[in-house]
Amino acid sequence: MNKFNLSLICLLLSLTSCAFFDKAKIDPYKDMPEAQLYNLGSDFLANADIPQAVVLFEMLEARFPFSTYAQQSILDLAFAYYDFGQKDDAIAECDRFIDLYPNHPNLDYAYYLRAISNLEKEQPFFQELLGQDVSKYDVTRLKQAYNDFLLISNKFEGSKYAADAQNRLIFLRNAMANHEIYIAKYYLKRGAFVASSERAKYMLETYPGAPASKDALIVLIDSYNKLGSAELALETAEVLTTNYDNYEYTINENKLITIQNKNIATVDDEDSFFDFNLNKSK
Repeated sequence: MNKFNLSLICLLLSLTSCAFFDKAKIDPYKDMPEAQLYNLGSDFLANADIPQAVVLFEMLEARFPFSTYAQQSILDLAFAYYDFGQKDDAIAECDRFIDLYPNHPNLDYAYYLRAISNLEKEQPFFQELLGQDVSKYDVTRLKQAYNDFLLISNKFEGSKYAADAQNRLIFLRNAMANHEIYIAKYYLKRGAFVASSERAKYMLETYPGAPASKDALIVLIDSYNKLGSAELALETAEVLTTNYDNYEYTINENKLITIQNKNIATVDDEDSFFDFNLNKSK
């Protein structure tokens, strides 16, 4: 055997040996049954070894896609992503579980975890809300969280997540209603009266019962005044004073409505109106 052939054989043996050890290193759980894979992944999760838990759950689903363990592993994987700070991945796993298993007994948890993930993704919104600068903020994720909490409250009344979902639902409703009012006031102050009236009406229709409802009615009255819609302004003023005893209105010779808070002062002054504190939610 010449040197060339001997060198070639050694090279092939070396590559084969490396491939064997690399494969063993990549897949140390090759022959592990599904229950053991799931339990091991759960152990990693319980011990806060999130990356390794993710590896095990992904492996479980790939090898046993139709098993009960694989179904549960999607939820566990979603929580692992959530706990690891990867909220988008957590939301994606929840979406997948909801689509694949619409009748699963843990479906309420999937909706709840998706809602919480969307809510925590939007923490800057609430920081901006406190600073009263939210008019340009995209609340798409908050609306998704709101819809999920609403679904849990309505469809899963016996769920252990229902009470918390209801509390968060009220908080989100009030926060997003305030957001809509800021936008309506933004339009009103800049003379976009049709836009301000439409935004106020949207807030009243979408978030009924929110503490900011009275502010939406005031925006509507002011918008209708500016648009020359005296009849609509009067109708809205009647709604305001009927539902809020501390408000009254007067009509001048030009049929313009002036709203007054009996306990404070007139609220048709533009500056004082736009300084209204929207953090007074119940």
